[in-house]
Amino acid sequence: MTTAKLALALAAAALGLSACTDWAGYDIDVASGKVPQLANMRRSVIPDPYAMPRLPAPNAVPSSSPMGVTPAHFTSDKLDSVAATIRNPYAGGAPGPVLDRGRTVFQNNCYVCHGPEGAGNGPVVQPIRGADGKTYSRFPGAPAISGAVTAAKSDGYIYAVMTAGRGLMPPYGPRLRESDRWAVLEYLRGLQARAGNTPARGGAAPAPSAGTAGAPNPGTTAPVGPAATPAGTAETTAPAAAPAPAPASAQP
Repeated sequence: MTTAKLALALAAAALGLSACTDWAGYDIDVASGKVPQLANMRRSVIPDPYAMPRLPAPNAVPSSSPMGVTPAHFTSDKLDSVAATIRNPYAGGAPGPVLDRGRTVFQNNCYVCHGPEGAGNGPVVQPIRGADGKTYSRFPGAPAISGAVTAAKSDGYIYAVMTAGRGLMPPYGPRLRESDRWAVLEYLRGLQARAGNTPARGGAAPAPSAGTAGAPNPGTTAPVGPAATPAGTAETTAPAAAPAPAPASAQP
């Protein structure tokens, strides 16, 4: 076969394939996919973008998180409604390692605004003297989260504020994992009891942690954590003697 005839045959074949594809009404890839030798990777276990994912396998065993059910994404305008649906996994008292972790996360994220004991006197809210001799405020201020107002809030509400933020406070849900937020809450409850305010919660007081005893917060010379309070003080006795929580702060 001459070169001219070979070129003519190839052109006719290409024309025939395209004509066949058009005449058949579907793409040539679909037709070739029906041939086993040409159907590699034609079907995939990955669901289509708009298809419903496959159901769990038969006899699959469901699992749950030890932190409880994580609420769906919510914004700061839903704090009250979401708070009533959140259950504190440490409501009966957090173990020492959790308080250790809560202390560390509090120092790294909360101390700068709320201060070492949660009194709202962190470094960024302190006034500064300018070159002209005048005193200027560097930040509008931070609430005393160890005070009576925050202590009266439910565990779910405080957790929701940490997650979604409120006012000038940014959301820490994307920054802190769920277990760390609960650890900070438990550490904060100890600071509230230390300040003489009874947290609005049930259950026993957080367990003292030997790892936090005697370790001062940044910028302080005395320990301030819940484990630094001797046994028998307000911190260890107040939560246990707390009255039943008000209906508004009751856990579901």
